Amino acid sequence: MTSVYIFFFIATIYLTTLNSLQKKNKFCLDRVSSGEKHKILASFKKRIPLSGSFFFLPVFFYLLFPDNILLFSTCLLFFSLGLLSDIKKISSPKNRFLLQIIILTIYISFQESLVLDLRINFLDTIMESDFFRILILSFFLLVLINGFNFIDGVNNLCSLNFLIVLFFLYLLGNDLDNFLFLYEIKVLIIFLLVFVFLNFFGKNFLGDGGVYGISFLIGVLSIEISTLSEKISPYFIANLLWYPAFENLFSIVRRSVYKRKNYLADNFHLHQLILKFFIKYKILKKKKYLLSSFTGICVNFYLIIIYIIGYQFYSKTNIQVMLISISIFIYILLYVFLLKKIR
Repeated sequence: MTSVYIFFFIATIYLTTLNSLQKKNKFCLDRVSSGEKHKILASFKKRIPLSGSFFFLPVFFYLLFPDNILLFSTCLLFFSLGLLSDIKKISSPKNRFLLQIIILTIYISFQESLVLDLRINFLDTIMESDFFRILILSFFLLVLINGFNFIDGVNNLCSLNFLIVLFFLYLLGNDLDNFLFLYEIKVLIIFLLVFVFLNFFGKNFLGDGGVYGISFLIGVLSIEISTLSEKISPYFIANLLWYPAFENLFSIVRRSVYKRKNYLADNFHLHQLILKFFIKYKILKKKKYLLSSFTGICVNFYLIIIYIIGYQFYSKTNIQVMLISISIFIYILLYVFLLKKIR
C-alpha cells in the first residue's frame, strides 16, 4: 500500500511540474481560441499542455524496459508519432495512418505469441496463417487506437475510459493471479488517476501522443489477458472496448453516407452531439467550463454500468454479445435523437 502512495505522490509532482515547464517553454501546447465553445472545453485557458506523451512515456520505460524491449520500442514509436502530430510535424492523417500500419505490422510480425482468440472455428483456423494473423490483429488495433483518438474530444472521456478499462483488466488479472499484469496495470492506473483529476478541470490534454501510446498498450494487454484462461470470454474484452471501436467504424460509415472524407475531422461524434445538446438546453448554465468534463463523465457512467454487468458474467459469451448489441442499439437511438434535437 505504501508503494501506491509513493507512485501517486511522484505522479502528482511530475505532472504539475511538466505542465509548468511546457507552458513556460511554450512547447506542445494546444491552441485554444477565445470562442465560447473552446472556453467550455478548456476551462477558459487559452493554451493547454498536451502532456500525454511526456507524462506516460517514462512510466512505460519503467514498466517495460528492459524486460520487453519489443513492446517498449513499439510504444515509443506510437508516442513519437503522436507527439509529431501534436507539434504539427506530421499533419496529414493519411501519413499518420500509413505509419500506424507499418508500426503495427512490424510489431505483430515479431510478436508471434500475440493471437486473437475469437472462438469462431473458421476465423481461428484462418488466424493460424501468419498473414491473416497480422492482418486481423492490425485491423483490430488500428480501429481501437483511432477510435480512442476519436473520443478524445471532451475532458474526461478518453482518459477516464482508459482508467475504467484498466481497472477491469486489473480485476481479471487478480482473478487469474497474474501478478505481472497486476503490477503493470496498477502503476498505469495510479498515473491515470492524477491525469484524470487535472483533465477534469481542463489543465492538460492527452494529445495524440498520449492516446496512441496508451490505447496501443491497452489493446495488447487486452489481447494477452483474454488468452490467459478459457474462463475469460474474448467478448468481455470486446465489451470493454466496444465504444471507441464502434465510434470509429460508425464514423467511417456516417462520413461515407454523407460523402465526406474519412480522414478529415468533423464535430459529429456522439460526445460532441451530447455537448451541443447540453449547451443548447443550458445544462450547468452557471458552470459552463465543467460541461466538457460533465459530458465525458455521463458517457463513462453508462459504460461502467455495462462493464460491471459484463464482469459478473465474463465467461459467458452470449451475455457479452447481448450487452454489446444493446449498447450499439442505444448508441444509434441516442445519436438520432440528439441529431434532431440540436438542429
